[in-house]
Amino acid sequence: MKKNKEIDYTKRVPVEVEWFDAQTWTGTAEEFGEIISWKPLKSHTCGYLVHEDKKKIIISFLNFGDETTKYFQMIPKGMVKKITKLEETKANARGHKDERN
Repeated sequence: MKKNKEIDYTKRVPVEVEWFDAQTWTGTAEEFGEIISWKPLKSHTCGYLVHEDKKKIIISFLNFGDETTKYFQMIPKGMVKKITKLEETKANARGHKDERN
């Protein structure tokens, strides 16, 4: 496993990333005039920001210990519109009552 000694993976930050996803169409035939009018698909990803540089961000979803993830998403920085840090609310800090039981 390649370990980057400059990154403290224990300081993962929970974030929501708003970004524009690339699109591919493999369905029915479409006229060029129709597809030119389509808008880029805005996407949202929530997870832990584990890396950010000039070219990309990496968001992890399921982590084991401090240095291992099972699921991650690498998003090119040019596709990212906004990164919002998620913060704990007062209600969550006090403990959320599970209404399902």
